[in-house]
Amino acid sequence: MINIGIADDDALVRQTLRELLSKYDDIAVSWIAKDGQEALDLFHSSEVESTVQAVLVDVQMPKMDGLALAKALLEEHPDIAILILTTFTADSIVDDAMALGVRGFVAKEDGASSLAGAIRQAVAGNLVLSPTSSAIISDQARLWANGSAQPSESISKPTQAQQSISPLPHGITLSEREREVLTLVVDAKTNKQIATRLRLSEATIKTHVSAIIAKLGVQDRVGAVVYALRHNLV
Repeated sequence: MINIGIADDDALVRQTLRELLSKYDDIAVSWIAKDGQEALDLFHSSEVESTVQAVLVDVQMPKMDGLALAKALLEEHPDIAILILTTFTADSIVDDAMALGVRGFVAKEDGASSLAGAIRQAVAGNLVLSPTSSAIISDQARLWANGSAQPSESISKPTQAQQSISPLPHGITLSEREREVLTLVVDAKTNKQIATRLRLSEATIKTHVSAIIAKLGVQDRVGAVVYALRHNLV
């Protein structure tokens, strides 16, 4: 059984997520909280602290925001799986969340099966980016790149000098196959799904993904997705 907590300041979102996840026998919602401080207090209650394995966290909450909550939880329990709930994701939020060690991003619009799958993957130690959250990050990144949308206050638009910088580290190129794989990674496809699509072995795809991560100079699969979207590689 996977025990989780939910922290979101929207009562409808909290209740909807609880109802969506209640249909799965292997997932139990231990508590829901309306802000970061309440979530931290509930987590520390003797009955649940040792059993909660994952927490779905909204970023913008009163008293204590989602990133502060994630930081506090991960400092005490580095193995807990924190998933950021997204509707709009600024570059700075993605960077800060990844630096803290969150397991990934899911969208409030995700269906029940997608949410449940993301929770299972995160608890298993994997980094996750649900298809809907990937689309949110992708759409926003492309709007900013095309000048079609204004960034939020937490984002500074790239300077002309920054825009002229090559999207890939100096001397590094991605092969046509690596770009194909990266495009499918950004679309939140698993290695198995990519292997089926490209008619390659799963081991070959894993090798390509590892090479892409190394070439981009990022730490993991989520980092590769964010880098690709930010620099319009796909």
